[in-house]
Parts: sequence; structure tokens; C-alpha cells
Amino acid sequence: MLRNKMITKFFLVLFGACVMGSAYGSSVIEPVYPTSKPSLPFTPGIKLSNGMLFVSGHIPYVNGEIPEYARDGKDDMADQAKIVMEGLRAVLDKAGYTFDDAVKVTVFMTDIKNYGAFNKVYATYWPGDKIPPAREAIEIGALPGGKPGAEVLVEVSLIAAK
Repeated sequence: MLRNKMITKFFLVLFGACVMGSAYGSSVIEPVYPTSKPSLPFTPGIKLSNGMLFVSGHIPYVNGEIPEYARDGKDDMADQAKIVMEGLRAVLDKAGYTFDDAVKVTVFMTDIKNYGAFNKVYATYWPGDKIPPAREAIEIGALPGGKPGAEVLVEVSLIAAK
């Protein structure tokens, strides 16, 4: 009985090493910076030599803050969604990818009532018959980077593959 458990454990560890090795262990990791390296401890994108690209969550900052037009109370979600999606595009472009290479997107919103406004902007990045990636949209209490009078309404991250 003990021997069977040990053999099972060995094969599970071996299988895990093979899976992880093929996904990460043999890949070269390349940081992707669309502009300069951020002052915070994160990398905007991580490109693996196996074709995977992991793009960090983007918030609607332009030059370190949310622009006035994206926090003036008129179409703020649409404005912030456009800024965020263009930030993601900058990382994709720098890495040599497009939105067509996206396979998974995660959306965080501070108010799920903004889901429709977000989707109107989001859908423009996969027009017509283009296949949008798998996605989830999650309502959360707050997002980092918000300030009084300048609430971050949305953050989006994605995974792409070639």
C-alpha cells in the first residue's frame, strides 16, 4: 500500500514537472515595456519564448493620472475603458502581438452596472467575425490608483498566445 502511494506520488510529481517544464521551465522570459520601466514593482508584459504573453492589469492612467475627461461624470466608464484598452494595445504592439492573439481577459469593475458601457468599448477591439477571447468580468470594492474625485472604474489584464 505504501509502495503504491509512493509510486502514485512519483508519477504526479513527474507529470507536474513535465507540464510546468513545457510551459515555463524551458521558456526564456522577456520583459515588455511599451515605454519606460514603471516605478512600481511590476512588469507591464512578460513574453515567454513559447509564444505566451502575460499582460499586467491596466488602469486608466495617462501620464500618471486619470485624465479629466475620464472622471468628469460624463461617460467615465467608456472613457476609462478606451484608455485601458489602448494601454493593453501598447504592450501587445511592443511584444509583436495584436488583440487577435488574446486568449484570456480578466476585467475588474468597481460597479457591475457599468458592464454595458464597458462592453460597448471592448467589442470594438474584436469587430465583425473576429473571435474575442475567453473572459470574466468581476465587480470589486475598489481598484488601486483611485483618488478622491478620480476613481478608477476598471482594470483589465490579458493573456495572449502565438
